[in-house]
Amino acid sequence: MQDRILVLCRNRSLAGLISRTLRYRQIYSLPIPFETPASEVLARAPRGVIVASDAMGADALDGFDFSLLTSQTPILALGGAVGVLCRHFGGAAGPAACARGSVTLGLASDPLFQDVASGEHVLHGLCELTLPDGLSALATANERPIGFKHAALPLYALQYPIERNDPDSAQLLFNFAASVCGCSASWDEDSIIDLAVRRVRDAAPEGTVLCAVSGGVDSAVCAKVANLAVGDRLKCVFVDTGLFRYNEPESVTASFAESLNLAVSYVDARAAFLTALSGLSSPEEKERVASQVMTQVLVSQLTHDHSIRTIVMGTNFNDTLFGISPGASLDGQIHAPAVRLCEPVNDLFKDEVRRLATALALPASIAARQPFPASGLALRIFGQVTEDKLMLLRAADACFLEEIRAGGHDKRLWQFYATLVNSPDRPGSYAVCLRALQASQDSALAARLPFDVLERAAQRIRAEVRGVTRVVYDLTPSAHYGELE
Repeated sequence: MQDRILVLCRNRSLAGLISRTLRYRQIYSLPIPFETPASEVLARAPRGVIVASDAMGADALDGFDFSLLTSQTPILALGGAVGVLCRHFGGAAGPAACARGSVTLGLASDPLFQDVASGEHVLHGLCELTLPDGLSALATANERPIGFKHAALPLYALQYPIERNDPDSAQLLFNFAASVCGCSASWDEDSIIDLAVRRVRDAAPEGTVLCAVSGGVDSAVCAKVANLAVGDRLKCVFVDTGLFRYNEPESVTASFAESLNLAVSYVDARAAFLTALSGLSSPEEKERVASQVMTQVLVSQLTHDHSIRTIVMGTNFNDTLFGISPGASLDGQIHAPAVRLCEPVNDLFKDEVRRLATALALPASIAARQPFPASGLALRIFGQVTEDKLMLLRAADACFLEEIRAGGHDKRLWQFYATLVNSPDRPGSYAVCLRALQASQDSALAARLPFDVLERAAQRIRAEVRGVTRVVYDLTPSAHYGELE
């Protein structure tokens, strides 16, 4: 069984960050619900557990099963959990100490802190701890305790922030997993591929395996894994929703045939999607309806091909962590008892799927493809979706794409695209909003593109796209970067 560290944290972004940081160091880690009973946590046979809370009050551990503390499973408590645990063992946690943030961090001689830097740090919102008998100081800020170790239990508690791209916090997590818990660093691309292939083989001992491909990296990796698992029993289908970018359906089917040597059947569902989306303006409703129609189209394939025994879906762990479950929706619609659902990458984060794509030698056009919503261009049209609006947006998006690539800026951007809104200039006209984002510490910020690139894109769109009277550039940061990556 794969060594694992379980993460209990209400903040899904923080839980995902902790797990991704450990996985990057080849330690398998999995976020689970914060309120999971100790019996269920231990049934997963973890090597260790990380309990993190970004809340700093007395309710930071509300819902936590304290019996886990006496299970002899190593536990690392972070953030607001530290003060609550200190009080739980008879100590006290005072108001925030060192409010200015700049402190001298002192670290005890412990395997937990191997290669972690002490000295000057900027740490905010620290509680000063008064430690009772049985707890010894593990870390100090300006010589005041901010962390402790239990004398009889394998419990470590530390007020130290886990931040993206911070080598010290990454080393701290790795030290806990490897040195304290004894985890082996075996979560690499080869073991992940072997696991995914076994999953498909176990789910599909016979019959045809259906895999829907969209051109995205998730479905492409699943198709490649399924091909390794079942060979010519795999049937790939591309469902044309009518919501793709310019020439995307043709390029997707061609790239699968040329780069992956996989034939892809084409399913034309454009009319069904456009009819279902008619009259909808809410982004949430568009996502929900698009998902429902896709489920119906895939289920209909079962009536056309009675040899299908398994449907492979490209659900990744980001989808599951943030409450998106296309696989669960499809599973509820499959009424044929002999048909199974398989999600080979459902415990992989998006960045892991991308690394897997590279390991499987998928072309860069797939491995590095930008995030694209399940409802496609419908989500990038503000207001109701019509065929005319889709044609306008495709053309505008293509102009922007060509100018970005011509300037060589596409390699440094996380995402870039166009959206369509009603123009204030005159009734029936439209404005195109251009958007380009670069990844930063914990979000995606508007890219500072050269003005001449934006100017050329704007001139081309106004000249070539009928009905567009205005072009603007969006400087709003993305609120969804952590969820997607």
